[in-house]
Amino acid sequence: MALAIVVVCTLFLLVAVIMVIVWGGHLVRRPADPGAPVSPLRLYLWWANVATAAALASGILVAWAGGRLAMRILAATSPASAQGRLTEAQANVGFPTIEGSIALLFFGGLPAGFAAAFIYLFIRRWLPAGRWAGPTLGVLLLLVFGASVDPLRAENIDFAIVGPGWLSVILFSALAVLHGAVVAAVAGAFSQRLPLPTGRDWKYYLPLVGAILFPPAGILLGIGALVVMLCLWLAHFGRAGREPLQTGPDKVRSARALRRATAPSWGGRAALGLAAVVALPPFVSAVTSIISR
Repeated sequence: MALAIVVVCTLFLLVAVIMVIVWGGHLVRRPADPGAPVSPLRLYLWWANVATAAALASGILVAWAGGRLAMRILAATSPASAQGRLTEAQANVGFPTIEGSIALLFFGGLPAGFAAAFIYLFIRRWLPAGRWAGPTLGVLLLLVFGASVDPLRAENIDFAIVGPGWLSVILFSALAVLHGAVVAAVAGAFSQRLPLPTGRDWKYYLPLVGAILFPPAGILLGIGALVVMLCLWLAHFGRAGREPLQTGPDKVRSARALRRATAPSWGGRAALGLAAVVALPPFVSAVTSIISR
């Protein structure tokens, strides 16, 4: 069982690395302008599908498979006294099980994948362009959430059981950077090939079905779709009896230009930099605590 887990997880990580090498420079691109107004609901489904594809790829290939492989490495490098002890997740060190692997997927891999994908699509315009976007995302997520949520939470009793601490920090930090790189690579490559949803293009939207694997994400995406439909309904009745609004391509492009002008990139980058600076002291403290054990 242990050997099979190592082989499978290693293959998954190799696939993730290949994705980053091949697709790492791809930028997220909105669907081509059809020359007519696009339904906000169709556009929402397009974005939701891009996010879900990136979440599933990164969550399964890196957060889950990479996390499982890191645990196996740390179990092998830990002293004999650690073997068989219970971890924070109530798993036995050195005795991998199928049940434990499934639990890690649903309670670790998929949540991390969806969180990283949603955050990336929200802040991508403020990240460096090209191949640096994904690794930068990974570093930011590690700094901001690593010490308070996972994977380098000092309160996690696992770091007092397995080790050495410096190896734990290196492994999980590398996985965080790779995770961010896979999110950006898959989102960019998939967005450039994904058409707007139509009846004949339904097969491109199968990743959305994968959101049911992690119900909180599926519920969130469903609520988002309902909100979009509600806004469309309210806008329809709000325009009743009024002069039709200009909605042609020129109006859409001018609105986008106005949004870019009112939300300069330096403001978003400054906010991300501030978040990283604020999160740095507790992150350093957590890493120091883990290494010193």
